Amino acid sequence: MELDFRADLPAPDRLFALFESTGWNERRQLSEAQLAQAMRHSWYAVSAYRGSDLVGFGRLISDGIYQCFICDMIVLPSDQGHGVGKALLENLVAYAERSGIKWLQLTCAAGKQGFYETMGFSPRAAEAPGMERWLD
Repeated sequence: MELDFRADLPAPDRLFALFESTGWNERRQLSEAQLAQAMRHSWYAVSAYRGSDLVGFGRLISDGIYQCFICDMIVLPSDQGHGVGKALLENLVAYAERSGIKWLQLTCAAGKQGFYETMGFSPRAAEAPGMERWLD
């Protein structure tokens, strides 16, 4: 079945189920309401459906002028490796390009760097890596 991409936020319960499928929430411990609120603050979001099933999601956070951060690229585990992530990323990059964004940034899960490299992304230099801090 063909994929349908929609530039909108899915229903909170459906997005929460997709988010939970990644295992990311084990550390974050977000409620469905918290996740929905965070997603509403996105600059742009795209959802991928196969029929009525939500199988992928990605979003952008941006200043709207020159830089943009790709967040929450999620593909249902059973749909990974079938082009869903590629199509989502192409959609996000195209939106950023149409909007005049100059600098796209992202972090990726372990083992996913090669995927982003095939899509034109480069790792940051070792002397200027990204940083993170968990606030518990």
